[in-house]
Order: sequence, then C-alpha cells, then structure tokens
Amino acid sequence: MTTNKVLQKAGTQLLFADHLSEFVDTPTALGNLILGIPTDVQIDTGAVAAAGGRQSDKTGSVAVLDSAFPGDWTFGATMENATAPTAGGTYDLWWNDSPSATAGRGNSGNATGADAAYTDDPAVQLVFIGSLVVKNQVINTDTKIGTIPITNPYGSLIVINNTSTAVATVVDECHIVATPVYPDVQAAA
Repeated sequence: MTTNKVLQKAGTQLLFADHLSEFVDTPTALGNLILGIPTDVQIDTGAVAAAGGRQSDKTGSVAVLDSAFPGDWTFGATMENATAPTAGGTYDLWWNDSPSATAGRGNSGNATGADAAYTDDPAVQLVFIGSLVVKNQVINTDTKIGTIPITNPYGSLIVINNTSTAVATVVDECHIVATPVYPDVQAAA
C-alpha cells in the first residue's frame, strides 16, 4: 500500500509597498519578509496618521492555472513609524475580496481598488486578517499576522494605523506580504 504525505509549500507572494517611489524590493532591515520574486501591488503608507487608514491598488489575478487559485493566504508585515510608538498599539489589516479586475467594481466596504486614503469603517463588509501588535520601537515586524481564505481572484488590502504615532514619511522599510499556501502531496518514503 502506497502512502502519501500532504505537506505545504509557499507560492508567489503579493508584495504590498510603495513601489512608485520609496520601497526597494530588497529592504535593508532585518524585517525583510520577501520570498523569491513577488508580485508587486502599490500602497503608499507614508505618513498615515494615528487612527488613519490606507488602501492598496487592486491586485492582478491571483489565479495560477486558468481560473484556479490558492484559497489560503498568510499575511506578514514590517511597518516603520515616524517615532517609536507606545507598545501595544496595532496595525490592523483588512481584505477587500473582489471578483472584478477593475479598480472601481466589485469592492466591499467602500474600498476603491486604488492606492488612496481609507476613511470608512473596515469592520463593515471587509475581511479581518489580523493585527501587527507594535513594540516601543520604530520598526516592527510580524511574520504571521493572520491567514485567511481568499474566495475571489482579485482584491485589495486595507491598513489601519492604531498606533500612537504616524507612519514614517519615508517608507523604504514598510511592506506587507501575502503568501499563498498550497497543499503539496508527496509520496511517502
């Protein structure tokens, strides 16, 4: 009788950062969360005030074969504050799951699907991913904020700054990754 092992492997990450001006795909900080060559998605979190929010551009299709795409995605983040925040504050991550590739269509929670400020209540209609709880230091990293199922091939990320200080104005370290997790069936040895 042949047995199999069901393992997990990571697919191509989505990399949410300010790719237009400040983030480089090889950040120098120890908080680098990039695996392989990710797919870039624009979000400029620079200078987002305490209690402020930002939303990303809509992702390209996450489908890897025709219309098939991974269901579970694990999110991690490195965020940089202008000054060290009070310990215990959070960056809360939310997901706008969308069936449409068009920025302004098929969005929940009044997300626009474009890199812009977010001022609505994310708890209404968006999917909560989790929180990066900060320490009293300028740069904070959490490799596994949460794992959620994504049920549509497109979407956008919403970041809410619930720390005591603004995000740094130069966000060359700020990045959020979404890593798809695939089952990988292996023949047992």
